[in-house]
Amino acid sequence: MQNFSCKVLTPQGQVAEINLRENDKMSCMKKLKRNGMTPISIEPSFNILQNKKSKKITATIHSRKKKKAFLLRTISDIELFNKVSIEEIKDFTEDLYALRKSNFSTKHSLLTIINKTENPAFRECLKNVLSSIEAGKYLYKAMKEHKDIFPLVYINLIKTGELTKSLDESLKHAITYLEDEQKIKKKVKNILLPNILSFFGIIIMLILAILIVIPNLQNILMSYGTNIKMPKILSVISSLINVFIRFWYIWLLIIIGFGIWFAKYINSENGKIKIDSFKYNNRLVGKLLYLLDFSRVIRSIFLNLQNKMRIQDALEISKNVTKNTYMFGLIEKSINNVYVGKSWLDVFSNEKLLNPIILELLKRSEKTKAVQDFSSALKYLDKDIEKEINKVLKKLPEISYIFVGLALLLFVVTVLIPCMQIYLSGLLFI
Repeated sequence: MQNFSCKVLTPQGQVAEINLRENDKMSCMKKLKRNGMTPISIEPSFNILQNKKSKKITATIHSRKKKKAFLLRTISDIELFNKVSIEEIKDFTEDLYALRKSNFSTKHSLLTIINKTENPAFRECLKNVLSSIEAGKYLYKAMKEHKDIFPLVYINLIKTGELTKSLDESLKHAITYLEDEQKIKKKVKNILLPNILSFFGIIIMLILAILIVIPNLQNILMSYGTNIKMPKILSVISSLINVFIRFWYIWLLIIIGFGIWFAKYINSENGKIKIDSFKYNNRLVGKLLYLLDFSRVIRSIFLNLQNKMRIQDALEISKNVTKNTYMFGLIEKSINNVYVGKSWLDVFSNEKLLNPIILELLKRSEKTKAVQDFSSALKYLDKDIEKEINKVLKKLPEISYIFVGLALLLFVVTVLIPCMQIYLSGLLFI
């Protein structure tokens, strides 16, 4: 069996690229024709090393342009100081929807909104959008020039509305999409963030206890005029800490070197795939992260299907709602499945992380083309996310208790026992 990259003409008249695994080109051609597709080209897939080389060449060619663009964006951020939040984009969309419903034109609505916008970064963005519209561009094309502010799913919703002359309806869908994004982010921040901060607070306390208390403990004992010595284990730990403090610059260079290496690794293709895969496969929060990303994807698909979009196009747009490369890869496989006549849900079903009820509702929606089943699936998905959050909340205190126990043990061994020795003149511990 060999991997082939096939360029085909779909029954809908679109050119698409599909990855197939077959014995030879003839088998690929037969399979494509069986599914109503016209082969344009069928080529064996390149190996990983060739792909890496080509990517390096491309990166070299465009590196200067990217660096220049990055510097311009950085200068812009410094000048404007403020980033645009989802809340601000939602308020803008609600204002635009309300003004259009009152029979104001898009130009007049934008001008009115600009005058009330406080964020200088967003105000400048809206001025550019208005200038583009006055030059004859569509609203979605003007927004596409500011992809760092407007989410791609949001832009595509506006595009569908403008091209089908149902912009007001698309604005309503856009508001729903932004509200759902807000709910997900607030839920995660409000529930998980305090627990994570307390967890790291305990770790910092342990580190400070080790670095400050232990090295100075023997001096404290000697200041009381006692002959009590620390246990041998603590003496060894104290010596190691003193060496660490004495040669701090060497350890700092090692930490910086490791940080640079790790930053390069997580920005490499292989590093991103492994880390993003670990995010979904770790036992603590893996399933929760998977459900949150899948929820974003499904909501995006749902909104695009409501706008009469085909499932493969809805999936293509939905790739941009997640930054996880593993989820991105799953969506690309599901798009390939659609083109070869398989169910797009098979890829997600194989992951075995979703509730069977959710999968059944989505499968029925796929067969009957009923968008309502998507809505029901989203409700079950929200319940599963809530349950998973509660599971994580139960695990976090258990982990915190372990570190609290270690902190107490360290306090007893390093401080409490020596103090008792001093108080009782060492009689009980000699």
